[in-house]
Amino acid sequence: MSITLRVAACAAAMWGAWRLFGTVGLVFVAPLFGVAFARPLIELTASALRAMRHANWRDVEGRHYAYRGRSVSVIADADGQRWIRLADIRAIVGFTASDGALFIAYPDGTCRAGRPPEPYIGAEALLVHLGKERGPESLRLKIWVERTVAFPVRRDRTRPTVIASEDARQAKD
Repeated sequence: MSITLRVAACAAAMWGAWRLFGTVGLVFVAPLFGVAFARPLIELTASALRAMRHANWRDVEGRHYAYRGRSVSVIADADGQRWIRLADIRAIVGFTASDGALFIAYPDGTCRAGRPPEPYIGAEALLVHLGKERGPESLRLKIWVERTVAFPVRRDRTRPTVIASEDARQAKD
C-alpha cells in the first residue's frame, strides 16, 4: 500500500511539474522518486532475504548441528532423547562397527528414523561407543557430542518445572 501511494504522489508531482514548467520541470521532480522509493525498496529487499533464508533453513530449524564444518543430522523424540545419524558419524570418525553390531550392542540406543529409514544412534550410546574407540578424532568428537548434544538434554531434565499459570497455583493450594 505504501508503494502505491508513493507512486501516485510522484506521478501527480511529475504531471504538475510537466504542466507548469514543461520537460524542464521533470528534471527537478526526478530526485523525488529516489527519496520516495529508497526506504521501501530496501525494506522489500530485506524481507525477501529473510523469507529466502527461512525457506532455506526451515527443514533444519532448531536442530542444525555442525562438527568442524560438517553438517550432523540430529533429531529429538518426544522424550527429549537426541538421535544422531550414523552416516554423519561415520563420515567424521569412520567407525569399525557395522549397523548390525551397533544395533546388537546398544538395542535401546539405536533406531531407524526418517524417510527412507536411516540408522540413528542415541547421544548417550554414542558417548559410550566413542569411549571404546581409539584415536584423537574419536576423542574430539566425544567432547563435542557431550557439550553440544548430550549436555543440553541433561541440563533440561534436571531443571525443576515451574508452574506458570495462576490457575495451576490456585489448584495446588
